[in-house]
Amino acid sequence: MNSDDIRIYNFLKRMKVITFIKFLKTIKKEGIKGVKKKIKARHQTEEEKEQEAIIEQYNYKKGSNIGKLVDYNTPKASIDVVVDQTVDVDRVKEAFKDKNVHLNIIYLVNKKAEKLEKNEVNKKELLKLYYDRAFLIISKKNYDLKDYYFGKHISFDDSFEEEVNELFEKIENFKYFANYNVKDCVTVKCNTFFNYKGSNYYSGGAERYLIDLYEIFKKRGINLDIYQNSEVPFFRKYNGINVIGMSLRGLPLEFDDRYNDRQTKHYIHLTHGKSQLHIYSAFFECFPNCASPSIGISHGIGWDGDTNRNLDAMSFWQSKEAIIESAKRCDTLVSVDTNTANWFQTIDFTIGNKKFSVIPNYVDVKEFVPRPDYTTPRDKIVIVYPRRLYKPRGVYIALEAAEKLVKDHKNVEFHFVGKGFKKETDDIDALCKKYPKRVFRYSKSPFEMHDVYKDADISLIPTIYSEGTSLSCLEAMASGNLVVSTRIGGLSDLIINGYNGYLIEPNADALWETLEHAVTHYEDQMIIKKRGVEVAKAFNKTIWISKWEKEFDKYHLDKKSKNTDLVEFYVKDITKVSDKIKETIKKELMEKHLVYIRSEVKPEEDTISSGLIQLVDFEDEVVNTASRVYVEKDCKNKVKRNEEIIVL
Repeated sequence: MNSDDIRIYNFLKRMKVITFIKFLKTIKKEGIKGVKKKIKARHQTEEEKEQEAIIEQYNYKKGSNIGKLVDYNTPKASIDVVVDQTVDVDRVKEAFKDKNVHLNIIYLVNKKAEKLEKNEVNKKELLKLYYDRAFLIISKKNYDLKDYYFGKHISFDDSFEEEVNELFEKIENFKYFANYNVKDCVTVKCNTFFNYKGSNYYSGGAERYLIDLYEIFKKRGINLDIYQNSEVPFFRKYNGINVIGMSLRGLPLEFDDRYNDRQTKHYIHLTHGKSQLHIYSAFFECFPNCASPSIGISHGIGWDGDTNRNLDAMSFWQSKEAIIESAKRCDTLVSVDTNTANWFQTIDFTIGNKKFSVIPNYVDVKEFVPRPDYTTPRDKIVIVYPRRLYKPRGVYIALEAAEKLVKDHKNVEFHFVGKGFKKETDDIDALCKKYPKRVFRYSKSPFEMHDVYKDADISLIPTIYSEGTSLSCLEAMASGNLVVSTRIGGLSDLIINGYNGYLIEPNADALWETLEHAVTHYEDQMIIKKRGVEVAKAFNKTIWISKWEKEFDKYHLDKKSKNTDLVEFYVKDITKVSDKIKETIKKELMEKHLVYIRSEVKPEEDTISSGLIQLVDFEDEVVNTASRVYVEKDCKNKVKRNEEIIVL
C-alpha cells in the first residue's frame, strides 16, 4: 500500500466502514454465529481463551474420522498403537507378533481433519479418541501425554522390544490391552446409575427403568451400555448391564455450561462408531450437544422444584432454556406421564403434540401380587416409604407424619426402604433409635421389593417435586397396599382420590391427616385397596414393553452386539501377587472379559484401572453375578460368594 492508500484506509477505519465490511464478510462466510464468536473473542481474557481452546478440542462434527480409527469387532483383545514417521512399522509388528493380541495401528500425521485417511489421526483427533482410553504412542520423539488419562510413550530405540515385553508382565500395564471394544450396541447417557466413584448402585426408579429397557434389548440380541457422569473413569456391571463412568480431568463435576458442553461432546466421542441408537435418560442430558439417532426420556417434570420463586417471565424462560432446547434436539421423545407432554405443548405444539409418545410406567403384575389376606385387617399396620431417601421424594414430610403416628398409634410400624445421603439417613436413624422396633430403615434390591410390599399395608408416595408415574406407586397398588400419594407430576395419572388411593396436597399436614384417617378407619379402606389392584392391571409391564418395542422399531435396529462377562479376583495385596494370578488375569483380559480385582490391601494409588480391568474395593457390594471368582488362598476364608470359588 502507498501513502495515499494508507490515508484512505485510516479514514474509512475511523468512519467504521472497514468494520462494517468485515461484518458483511463474516456474515457471508460464517453467518450470525460467526459474528457473535468474533465479538466474544475480542472481550475474552487470556484464561477464557485457554478454556475455550480446551473445549474446542472436543468439538464434534458429523463425518469425523474417530469412529473409523478403532476395529471394534476383533475376536481377541487389541492394543491401540499410535506411530509417527520416525517408526519402522514392520519392526513394531514383529515385536507384537507372538503376543496373541490384535494390533490396531494408527498413524499420527500433520493433516487437517478433512484430509485424514481411515487409519490416520492428527493431534486434535488423538485427544478426542484417547482422552480416557488406553493407548501406546511409539516414537523416537518424546510426546507430552499429560492431557490423557492412560497414554504411554515407548521410545523407538534399542530397548523397544524390552519395553513391549514388560507390557505383558506387569499388572499396571495390562490396561493397554484392556480397552472395551464393542460395536452396534445401544447406549444410554444419564447422570447417575452408580455414584460418581462407581462404588454404590443408586436404587431409584430411573435406574430400575434402565434395567428393564436392558431386558428388552437383551431379547433382541443387542447390548445396552450406560454412560454416566463420574469423578474418575470406571467400568462397572449391574445385573448384566455395563456402566461406564465418564470423567473430565481437571474439571469439577458442577454441571455448569462449560462442564455440560465438554461432557456431552465426550459422550459423543466415546460412543461414535459404537452406538446404533442413543438414549438420553433424562432427555436434557443431551444439552448442548446431541448425538443422533436419539430418544430422549422424560421421567416427569424435574424442573418444578423450590428454586422456582418470584420469577418474572423473562427469567423463567431463560432458566428453562436448556430444557426446551434439549427437547428440540432429540429425534423423538418418550414421556412417562401426560403432564410433561402437555407442558411442552404450551411451549411448542410440534414438540408436545407430534414429537412425544406417552408411555406410562409399569408394573409386573405376576411379580407384584397381594398376600392372600391383604383385605383382612391385622393387629399391626405396616406403613412403608419405598423409595429414595431424599427431599424431592418427600422423605421429611414422611418423617414428620411417622413420628406423630407411632406416638399415637401403638399398632403402627413405619419402614423407610431405600438408599439416601448421610444427612437423610442420620435423621431417619434418629427416629429409629427413638422408637425401636416401631421405625425401621433398610434397603432392598429391585428384585426383592415385591416382598417388602407384600408385608406392607399402606405405601407412601409423598413427592414434593420431580415426579412422573412412580414405579413404587404402581408396585404398591398391584401388591394390595393402600396408596397415599401427593398430586405432583404424573401421580394424578395413576390415582383417583378416594377411589383407588388418596391424592393429597404435598405437605406434612395433609399427609398426617390422611394417614390418621386411614389408620383410624382402616377397615373402610379395603375396597380402595381392591380397586388399586384392579387399576394396576391397566399398567401391566407387557403393555409397556409392547409400546417401547414400537418405538425401537422406528430405528430399524437390525444389528446384533455381544455383552462381556464379569470375572473377579480376590487377592491379599495387588502389589505382591503370584505369577499364576497375573497370568490368569491376563488370560481373562485376552478373552475380552471385564476383570474386577479386589485387593484387601489398598494401594496408595490406583495405577491399574482402565477399561476392562478395574481395581474394586474388597468389601464393595456384589451387584452382578460373576462368570468366575478366583480367590488367592490367603483370602479364602474372607470371601463369601454364591458362585463357585476357584482358589489360586
